[in-house]
Parts: sequence; C-alpha cells; structure tokens
Amino acid sequence: MRKPGSRTFAGWLYTGACLALLAVPVGCGEAVIEEDDTGTPSGQDDTGTPIGQDDTGTPIGQDDTGTPIGQDDVGTTSPLDPGVWPKTITLAVQGIGRNGEHVRLSDGAVSDAGDLGVQLSRQVALRSPVDGGICEVGMSFARLADIPTDVAACSQWTPIAYLSATSIHESDESYVIGLGLLVWDAEQDALYRLRVLGDSYDMDGNATATFEYEPVR
Repeated sequence: MRKPGSRTFAGWLYTGACLALLAVPVGCGEAVIEEDDTGTPSGQDDTGTPIGQDDTGTPIGQDDTGTPIGQDDVGTTSPLDPGVWPKTITLAVQGIGRNGEHVRLSDGAVSDAGDLGVQLSRQVALRSPVDGGICEVGMSFARLADIPTDVAACSQWTPIAYLSATSIHESDESYVIGLGLLVWDAEQDALYRLRVLGDSYDMDGNATATFEYEPVR
C-alpha cells in the first residue's frame, strides 16, 4: 500500500495526471494551434498565403502594382469608361476612297464600323450611317459646353460634315477648329454634341479628324 507523502505515492500521482491529459487534445508541455481539416492554420489558404491576398501577397482588389482594379498605374480611370465625359477621339483614313475608322459614341471605342466615321475625297469629312444624322450648329466654338443642343433649331440634317480640303496640313492647321455639330447615334436613340479640334492630310494621302464630344440626351 502506497502511503501519502512517500516518493512512490508522488510518482504514482504524476503518472496518473499525464495519462488523464492524454485523453484531451493537449499533451504535457505542448501548445494548441488552431488548424482546419487540411492541417492548414486558420487564416491561411492551402498555399500558406494569408486570406485576403493573392499568391503574390497583393491585397485582393489590386493589381500587382498595388493599383485598384479599373485604374491604370497612375490611378486614372480608363478613357473607355462610359461614365467619363467628354471624350476626345482621333479617326484616321488611309487614302481617298477607302473606308476610314469609326467611333461608337456610347463609349468611344474605335473600329471599322460605328456611329460616326471619317472619309476622304476632295475634303476630309465626318460621315454618319444615318441619313440626317449630323447637323452643323456653328463655327469657332471655344468650348464644347458652348454648343447649343436645341434639335428644333437645326434646320438642316445631313449624313456628312465637311472639314478641311485635301491640301497638306497638320491637325492644328485645320480651318474648321471649333466647328460645332449635333450627331445622332446609328439607332437615333442618343444625341451628342461634338466640337472639331483639328484635321490633317499628309503627302501620302492619309487623313485624320480629331474631335471632342459628349451626350446631351
């Protein structure tokens, strides 16, 4: 029989205590680390990356440069964002009688078809696919906001607006800078006002037209 206070009795108590502790998830002298079912510590994904970051350590919602998604590296919103107005567009045409570039007015996308295009004959011109899609409202507007938007005041709607003649010149030498236009989109659902910023024609027979525009209805 083990007597209380004896060395044998003390050893028996220590052994029994350790056996009791083995019945729970804590061993003698060990700490508990919270883990998921895969053995990965909570707060990390399966790669060991903290939750809320991608595999490069970049916070979610930013690109690798730390710039919020939807902005470029200088923090500027994309120019094709439909909410950015006014937009400035340059359309090009490579030679007389060839199809020039077009712009989709709703977002500024440039392609070979759209709501407004550039063409070249004896003059550089802007052309709408809609008969009666363009109205000239005056010359030499200093600001886009100065161009009136009263549709009823436009007496002549045509599919074309003529710019400079095909003599060699740079865009800032255009004699129609400040020309104001009202332009319908191809479906004639949306109306835009447009101010010509320049046009050019080079010795190889190529031309450009540059303008700014914004929706008015």
